[in-house]
Formats: sequence, structure tokens, C-alpha cells
Amino acid sequence: LYFTEQKRAKRLGFLGKFKVSATQLVLPAAERQHFTCYALDSVVLQELQEKQKLSRERELMKRRNLQSFQNDILQRQREFEQRETEMQSLEKHVNFENENSRKAYYREFKKVVEAADVILEVLDARDPLGCRCPQVEQAVIQSGTNKKIVLVLNKIDLVSKEIVEKWIKYLRNEFPTVAFKASTQQQTRNLKRSNVPVTQATAELLSSSACIGADCLMKLLGNYCRNLDIKTAITVGVVGFPNVGKSSLINSLKRARACNVGATPGVTKCLQEVHLDKHIKLLDCPGIVMATSTTDAAMILRNCVKIEQLVDPLPPVEAILRRCNKAQIMEHYNVPDFHTALEFLALLARRQGKLRKGGLPDSDKAAKSVLMDWTGGRISYFTHPPETHTLPTHVSAEIVTEMGKAFDWDELEKGNQEVLAESSCPDVQMGFCMETSGMTQGGQCDTLEMEAGSVEEPEFKEETESMEDDQDPEFGPMTVEIKSQKKTDLPASDAAASAPDLKDILNVDPLQQGQALLAASKKRKKQQKRADKIATKLSDTLTSAMDFSFSDS
Repeated sequence: LYFTEQKRAKRLGFLGKFKVSATQLVLPAAERQHFTCYALDSVVLQELQEKQKLSRERELMKRRNLQSFQNDILQRQREFEQRETEMQSLEKHVNFENENSRKAYYREFKKVVEAADVILEVLDARDPLGCRCPQVEQAVIQSGTNKKIVLVLNKIDLVSKEIVEKWIKYLRNEFPTVAFKASTQQQTRNLKRSNVPVTQATAELLSSSACIGADCLMKLLGNYCRNLDIKTAITVGVVGFPNVGKSSLINSLKRARACNVGATPGVTKCLQEVHLDKHIKLLDCPGIVMATSTTDAAMILRNCVKIEQLVDPLPPVEAILRRCNKAQIMEHYNVPDFHTALEFLALLARRQGKLRKGGLPDSDKAAKSVLMDWTGGRISYFTHPPETHTLPTHVSAEIVTEMGKAFDWDELEKGNQEVLAESSCPDVQMGFCMETSGMTQGGQCDTLEMEAGSVEEPEFKEETESMEDDQDPEFGPMTVEIKSQKKTDLPASDAAASAPDLKDILNVDPLQQGQALLAASKKRKKQQKRADKIATKLSDTLTSAMDFSFSDS
């Protein structure tokens, strides 16, 4: 029997050995008694430990009274309220973005401005004035008189022809403006391009995936080369907010997927060079980075942030409801009358079946669905240009005249009319009419420089961002800073890094707090290493000076 059980255990494997009990084994009497006593002792010991644990718990429950339960509950409630107060008092950031990433975006923008002869500022046709950044235009103007700015009115298929004509008439008072619709084809080569002008585009052509306005833009660049008698190649930089269609514009001109595109912001991470032909080279750069103090509502309305990274989706929805007509919102989502944003989200959540445990409406999911409709284009909107035109403070009449000399305005006007003639956009009544928020006013930077020095150095001084008071809380200002690349030796006390601010990390999405803490710790170690290096250098200098004085004496 003993050998039979051995074979069975071998057949069952390693675990089968433990399935053979003491009663099944045929052992000598002394060994069998010892094995049985050991097994019984372990079982008795385990039962005794469980009984002691239960008795301790009963004794503890007897000692606790109603007052202790109340104190425990109050303590937990105070801790919870304290955490909630700290999180609400903090400024809500939609993303714990690494400071090095922001500096990298500034460097890429600086490279584009320095290398380009013509800057294409891509604007969303639904709100062109809100997509303009005066700091970007001012940086281009201050970089040299030979650099020109061209405004590209992209996504003209999302607004009516009348609105496009009004915006072109308004914007051409400052810079040359081109109407454009990028190709939406998914293939990698031979992207379709229509030679029909925008003014002659039909509804079928406009709703298709073909590119419209590329010929007009290429003619404009060709006229620029002829007017300035440029025999060599020119470099064209493409800048603008995230998700205005910069990479799609380059792909449409190239007629191939030369740049990665996507509906989420941050697809383009670094500068990319695309050669159209031997005469024109395009530069694609990341989207303009808004100031860290910009509100979530402003970043969402400009589609500058991912929806899943939002801490609180309610403020952007409130901003949308304030800017839209209530009757149109009720008709669009088929919900009854409401008075507040929370009431609207509760009605929408019940209608869409977004419920939590107990049948309560999930307002967060409903709010994110509204924001997805906004950023995805399912909520169509447009803005009217201001009735009277006034030149911005950073643009003078001399600059407008100088810009106009390099381009053929008559040919540009003719091209825009042809492009609009072939297009037939949706009716104005189909979308939500909103008031434009005006140009995005950025904070006034102390040093906004466009130096031609090296851009290889990755370290900067600590950046400070300032903001002017904005009258419209939905649209916070944006800052484009181009700092000097020269390093300065900071005192060790100033360069010493402080511990990561846990309050900022608590404000991040719980699933991303570990990554945020790791990034903050990495930044602190880097600053501490820099401070130690400066302290060592100062110590060596002081030591050498002391040795020199001793040798003289």
C-alpha cells in the first residue's frame, strides 16, 4: 500500500504528495504516532489562535460604547472634509504636465519661427478670432521684417458660406487669409485634392473627404516667391492651437500622410520637416501651450485637453450652457426644461441610461458625453465677426502694408471667391450661434526673446507665468514664452529643490497619481543634483582662494 500511494503521488505531481494523509500511509508504529501527534498539535494550535482572536474582538466590542463610535465617525468625517477642502482650494489642473514637456514645446516653436520664411497660422473657422494668439504673431513680427504671416481659415465645411465670407473680409484687414478644408481620407498616399475653388464647391464636394483650397494656398506661396524674386527654396512654418488642423493641412498639401493626425490633442510632439517639392519645405510643430493657470473650461472649449484627464467636467459644461441657447440645447438632447447645469446633467444622464448604484444619475458621465459631443463636432457652433474692425495693439498699419507687398491680394481674393463658389456649407440655423471671445490675451512675459543662439541646451531658469485679468472666465489667456537659452549660476539656496507638493498630486486623477509623483520626484532629484554641483563649485573656489592666501603668508 505504501508503494501504491507513492506511485499515485508521483503521478499527481508535486501537489499529489500533500494529498496523502497520515491515516493512508503505512509507516512504522513510532513514526506513525509521531506524525499523527504533530498533525493534531498544529490543528489544535490553529483553533486556539482563532478562539483567542475572537475573544479579543468580543472584549474590544464590549469596551466600546456609543460615545466611542460617535467619536470615530466624527474623526473620519473631519478627515474627509479636510481632504475635500484642500482639493477644492487648489487650482484644478486638467493634467499634471511635466515642466520639461512645456519647455520642449517652447523650443520647438522657437525653431519653427527662426527657420521659417512664412508662418501659416491655422485658425478654426468656427471661432477664428478665439484661435489667434497675439503673442505668437508678435514673436514672428519681432523676429525680423522678412518673415510673413498668413492666416489659414481651416474647417470651412463646418460653417456656412456667408460666415466664411464675413470672416475672410474681417481678417484680411490685417494679414492675408486663405479659406481651406483639409482632406479627411484615411489612406496613406494619393490623398484626393479638388482643383475647384472654394466659392464654386458644391455641397457634395464639400461633404466629401477631398481637400479644398490647396491650389489657392500654393498660388499664394508662389506669388510670394515671385514678388520677392526668390530663386531658392522657402521654408513655411505651420503653427496654431491644438486640433485646428495643422498636420492635416500639411498632409493635404503633400497628398500623403506625412504627419500623424488625431482628434485628441498632443499627437504632434516635436518639429517635423515635410518637403512638398524642391522649392517649398513645411515645418509642423506642436500646438501652442496655454498657461498652467488657464481654466478647464477654456481648454475644453478650444479642445486643448483630453476629456478623460478632466478632474471636474462640470465647469466646461456650465460654460457651454451659458454660451448656447437653452431652447436649442433642449431640442438637441431632447430633455425638458431645466434651470441649472446640474439639473440638465441629471436629466441627460437619465435619458442616456447613465446611472449609478441605486438608480442615481451619473452627472460626471453625462458631462463627459456633452464634452465629447463638443470636441467631436456633434455640437455645431459658429461665431460672427465683430461689426467694426480695429487693429490689435501688436499690429500697426505699417506692418499690414509691408505684409501686403509680398503677396498678390487680387489673386488671393479671386482664389477665395472661387473656393467659396464651389462650397455649400450647412445652414446657419443648424448650429449654435455664439459670441466670439476675442483674441486670446496671454500673460506679459518678462523676457520674450527670439535669439538665434543654440537650442540644444535643455535646461532653463525657472519660468514664471503671469496673467492679466480676463473678463471672460470661460476663456483664460494663453502664454507663449521663448526664454533665453543662456544659463546662469544660481545660488545654492535658490537652486535647492523642495519636496514634491502632494497637494498638486492629490488633484490629479487617482489612476495617474503614481506617475505624477514619479515625475515630481524625478524633477526634484534633477534640481538637487544641479544644486549640489553649484555648491561643490563654490566650495572649490573658496578653498582655492584660502590656499592662495596661506601660501602668500
